[in-house]
Amino acid sequence: MQIPFSEIFSSVDKIILDSREDCSKGLFVPIKGEKQDGHRFIPMAIEHGASFIFTEEDCSELSKKYPEVRFISVESTIDALQALGGYARSLYSGLVIGVTGSVGKTTTRAMIAKALSMEKSVFETKGNANSQLGLPITLFSMAKENKEISVIELGISIPGEMHRIAEIASCDIAVFTNIGSAHLENLKTKENTCFEKMHILEGNQKEVSLYLPKKDAILGTLTEEKIRAMGFLGEKKLNLFFYEKKEEIPLSVPGEHMEDNASVAMAIGLSLGLHKQKLLQGLLEFQGLKGRGGRLSTEDGIMIIDDSYNASPDSMKASLKVLASEKGAKRKIAVLGDMNELGDNEIAYHREIGELLKSLPIDALFTLGKKGEEIRKAMGEKLLPGSACFSLEELSIALEKEIKPGDLLLFKASNSLSLSRVIQEIRSKHCLPK
Repeated sequence: MQIPFSEIFSSVDKIILDSREDCSKGLFVPIKGEKQDGHRFIPMAIEHGASFIFTEEDCSELSKKYPEVRFISVESTIDALQALGGYARSLYSGLVIGVTGSVGKTTTRAMIAKALSMEKSVFETKGNANSQLGLPITLFSMAKENKEISVIELGISIPGEMHRIAEIASCDIAVFTNIGSAHLENLKTKENTCFEKMHILEGNQKEVSLYLPKKDAILGTLTEEKIRAMGFLGEKKLNLFFYEKKEEIPLSVPGEHMEDNASVAMAIGLSLGLHKQKLLQGLLEFQGLKGRGGRLSTEDGIMIIDDSYNASPDSMKASLKVLASEKGAKRKIAVLGDMNELGDNEIAYHREIGELLKSLPIDALFTLGKKGEEIRKAMGEKLLPGSACFSLEELSIALEKEIKPGDLLLFKASNSLSLSRVIQEIRSKHCLPK
């Protein structure tokens, strides 16, 4: 069956994957996963207002029961979703900036968007909708809002994923944050990661600009000749830029990685003809994101760096250096947990963190999980005060006994460990303003 993309785009306001959400004036796309089949929840989506449904199954009985709902039969709901995303992209006439990399995509995207928004109308990815399922939804919303510039994320964790999403995204400008150790469980090596992510250059555009971090061990050595040899450019014109810190940019969020983000945001803004002072103002106003380095303070004087959303060796090292450089705290306490999806060398990566901690002015270390415990073990005779914990409850109790007004705590771990729940415990016990 021919999918009526034009009718869908003009008739619905949003795309929904979760039937529990408000589906009014929405297209519900049921996904078959390992544990659940979204087709089971089509009736719930309809009850919540869905007006269009993609389906791989026979819905003739549901169609009779709900004649006002448009059921569209497709071979694959995922393929149909991505095709709809590609159609939406074809309707969008603004500039698309795509951000990828092993870590730091969301913060980099947000900083670029903030800087450019001082003079242009800007759309950006909501949350982390950057995958095979999330990106088409982002493109649909992008076309609906139709801003002058869109800054979107493209994330992958398995081979072949970037090829599927980059073709429909057709980025005019591609930004790499770095090539690190994240997702090595599936991508195996950093070189593989680089190759897979270079698929971001694919798409229908005739010209693409590529921004690479000069100090990255892999990306910083690339040339146009090497990139063309990867086979993703075809006849496209490539504008290759390397970004690095060239001047002090006043920021409200500390860290060398934040300076790198600001540098690429500034470089892109200037290349688009925007005013330097406006870009600087936007970067100074950027306050960080929840779970990605945002700051919290309790009424009784406990300070928190909430970097709990995710972790890789590179991002954890960067966050610890930020903690170590902080001034004004009575004590600096690191609360670290397992880093997942690191492949065969995961223990070694955790031990690297312990080795780094030996040289940093940090006062206490609490860890969560068996791999997190390896961080403490690696410190040997230089082990910091604190404890190894193996449940959120145990960690909450240990921290509550330890923390005092004037302490600064850094929370960092893979998202699956739910360190944010421990932050919420502190929030409730110490009257943290929301």
